[in-house]
Amino acid sequence: MKYAILAGLLGLAACTTAADVSQPLAEGKGNDAKIKVADTADGFTVDVRYSRYQFIPESGALLIACRSIATARAYEEAKSRGREIEPINEQTVRVSTGRNGLVGLTTCRAFAEAQWKR
Repeated sequence: MKYAILAGLLGLAACTTAADVSQPLAEGKGNDAKIKVADTADGFTVDVRYSRYQFIPESGALLIACRSIATARAYEEAKSRGREIEPINEQTVRVSTGRNGLVGLTTCRAFAEAQWKR
């Protein structure tokens, strides 16, 4: 009986809701992401700090999400400024991950550079 209760509690704890993706990623906001955009001489940079709880570490999935947030935010920023940027190759986005095993929090940092189209 207590295993059934434990399994039920674990099942409820694993439930999540989907994020609202209809709105652009705002600078400095996001469910678990902090985003900074800084101007450069010929474009801008996007710096993302992203974290999520993972009972079982999946660094690969977090790296993909982190890169995706950085590139999506770069294209949204260019659109909001009414300009186009050169395509961003996700292989050029610099990423790093870390994990706090005590609390189960996996973090990622991504840095992307966007160049204005000429």
